[in-house]
Amino acid sequence: MPPTVRFVENPARLPAAPPGRVALVDLAFASGDAFRTVTEPFIEALGTRLAIWIDHHEHVIGWGLWRHDLRFCLVPSTSAHACPELVTKEVVRAAGAVDVVLAHADFDGLLSAVKFLRGGEAPYAESDEDARAVDSPGRGHTLSERGKMISAALDESRATESGAVREALRQAVCAELATRDDFSLELHGRLSKLAQAHQKRQQRADALGATAKEEAPGVGVIRAPHALEGSERKAALRSAEERWAVGVVIEPGKVTAATFRADLDLAEVPGLDIGRADYRFGKQQDDGSAVIAGLAKLIAHSQKR
Repeated sequence: MPPTVRFVENPARLPAAPPGRVALVDLAFASGDAFRTVTEPFIEALGTRLAIWIDHHEHVIGWGLWRHDLRFCLVPSTSAHACPELVTKEVVRAAGAVDVVLAHADFDGLLSAVKFLRGGEAPYAESDEDARAVDSPGRGHTLSERGKMISAALDESRATESGAVREALRQAVCAELATRDDFSLELHGRLSKLAQAHQKRQQRADALGATAKEEAPGVGVIRAPHALEGSERKAALRSAEERWAVGVVIEPGKVTAATFRADLDLAEVPGLDIGRADYRFGKQQDDGSAVIAGLAKLIAHSQKR
């Protein structure tokens, strides 16, 4: 029997450790206190039943503890622009028999799970590159037409559909990519319809991105009047990143920063507590001024190196 795939939307809310041998793909170690209360207990509960944990989201404490443990395949996002490229035939073979695959509930997490189910074989020729294009925009990667439809449909489903409905869609996409050369007519039609709706949403995000202003040297800031859906936030950020060293979106209660520059590690900026080197976020403690000042300092320091 092939492994069961379960998708996790937030690494700080892992499920109870499932029975059997377990593989985790594209799931970060939780940040802050949740690392001690969620990630560590989960790893301890699995023990030798943890077959492999494959990830590219740096975590200073966690990676320091387990970097040399053979149960972990941990490669920073500066080297692995998306997770599927780490799910190789050799890694899957070394993991051995697996009963459950836990995967991050986004595009590259889904492709990572599919590739694991296929023994490290990509479901289609462009899939690794598609994952890189979506997960690490601005780094020169190209998104295929198939990848564009799947990623847009998943984003639209996440923005507009209930948890049960979007989980059913992820499971259907995962199952068909793992076992077919192309989607069934029914699933293709559903993905196409969602992708078309998402295109309209992206147009609104582009309009928001056009409002970005440079509030500190090299820092383009977008101030959103309301909370954004994840893909809208990323699209708005992308427009700012294309114009300045760092893009920032400030929403009620949240600040997010992103950069295309490999020489800037956003983890060095206080207040950006969660994420990876090129995409981080945290709670908005003020009007965002402290984070903006920290980013400007990071940019200025990089210019002196």
